[in-house]
Amino acid sequence: MKYRLMLTMSAGMLAAACARGTQVQAAGDVAPMTPPNSRYLPAGTTMTARLNQSIGTSMSHDGDRFTLTVTDPVIAQDGSIAVPAGATVTGHVSGIHTANLPGEQSVIRLAFDELNVNGRSYPFTGSVENVVVQNQSTNASSSSTARSAVTGAAAGAVLGAIVGGLELSKILEGGLLGAAAGSVISLGTGSTEAVIPAGSTMTVRATQPVQLR
Repeated sequence: MKYRLMLTMSAGMLAAACARGTQVQAAGDVAPMTPPNSRYLPAGTTMTARLNQSIGTSMSHDGDRFTLTVTDPVIAQDGSIAVPAGATVTGHVSGIHTANLPGEQSVIRLAFDELNVNGRSYPFTGSVENVVVQNQSTNASSSSTARSAVTGAAAGAVLGAIVGGLELSKILEGGLLGAAAGSVISLGTGSTEAVIPAGSTMTVRATQPVQLR
């Protein structure tokens, strides 16, 4: 699946990013959808969830699993609850590359595997729609910082940018992440440890329909 990069940040969000982290948003090829009832999630259904483990360039490895807890219920068109708060999404790190050369960017790919609703597990695939990434210096004498995302040709190398299109093609051609599935997130360049902290809010959009029982 191709991902298109779209960073939509207001001046207020940029100011907040400098203090707390970088929040980025991406638009995928799947349009937002509302479930018709509690038994079916169409592709495009979005869920807001909290990350239960920290993910970072140094602490994470290819294949590491992570979980998200849904914080806001997904309400269907008929008024029923399709996905309740407390449901969980399980995923894994499907690729990671830490920059070793000046100007080279670190990138991580996150894929989703299962949705657990009311004690039942269902296969689930999705894309990351927005997330907050924090940039922490690996130099012990330096304080932790956060960089703001920008738009334009350099966006793929910016901390937190969700990478797609031509920039993603360049990464794949370079053999940095292989052919695994998932959303590719730039973790910035230089001697930094970029982290998506535990407790961060992430919006996930289903890319395939899910039939619930």
